[in-house]
Amino acid sequence: MTSPPISKLSLNAALLASVAFVTLLSLAQSGSALAATAPSLGSEGAFGVVSSTFTNSNTAPQTIINGNVCFTTGPTTPPLLVNGTSGACPAAAGGDQLAALAILNGQSCTPLPVGVPLDAVVIGSNPPGTFPPDCYFRAGALDITASTTVTLNGPGIYIFRSTGGALTTGADSQVLLANGACASDVFWAPVGATTLGANSAPSLAAPTFQGNILDAAGVSIGHFANLTGRALAFGGTVLTDANTISIPTCTPFAARGGAGIPTLSGWPMVMLAALLAIASLAALRRRSE
Repeated sequence: MTSPPISKLSLNAALLASVAFVTLLSLAQSGSALAATAPSLGSEGAFGVVSSTFTNSNTAPQTIINGNVCFTTGPTTPPLLVNGTSGACPAAAGGDQLAALAILNGQSCTPLPVGVPLDAVVIGSNPPGTFPPDCYFRAGALDITASTTVTLNGPGIYIFRSTGGALTTGADSQVLLANGACASDVFWAPVGATTLGANSAPSLAAPTFQGNILDAAGVSIGHFANLTGRALAFGGTVLTDANTISIPTCTPFAARGGAGIPTLSGWPMVMLAALLAIASLAALRRRSE
């Protein structure tokens, strides 16, 4: 018995399904390449503050650091409570920070529009100021407007780096974590100095800023601003003022068995490829009936 001839429509549908499946497979396999990569902090990992000069400007209430602190020139203004060691930096600290910065700055990242504060940036269909895991860069300053919120949404690695600007947050602004995001997985790598704005309503339960700041140009933390992360400024100055700095206690993404996931540009393509594949297979089935 001779099989019925295959129509041109069936051939086109089969070709479309094949292309869709290949696209889907390719994107799935390339997810690890698209995902941001977290650097090792090496000897600096146990430190809440790393600096050449550490200055504590407040007299009351006290600045609290939950983690180790190291410096060449230490703070002279009391009170300062360090729940960890305090003293000279490890010999490897400078090299470890440079190595971590090289990994952060060597990745392919999603460009952010220049002149738009992070709280107003729109990524895909997300609300303004909401970022999925990815590596982001800007050829200019990284800034957050006063009294606004930036939300890091979902488990994965977050990198924010600049190629020619400082990191500045306005007073009473916040960086929040949502849906499994972890401060251990957040990295800030500006070129200019970091300045975190003051907080007029301090709360130990509400960090003002999240993540690891790697900035040899220096880190200044405004009055009552709280940091869950690290101020790593080997070669620069760290200035505190009635702050609470706490090393993250959440388990890093890689340690939780996190694998590379498609970034924001990959997910829409994966969904499109899947829909094309389903539609094409349905068309083939109807032709064969």
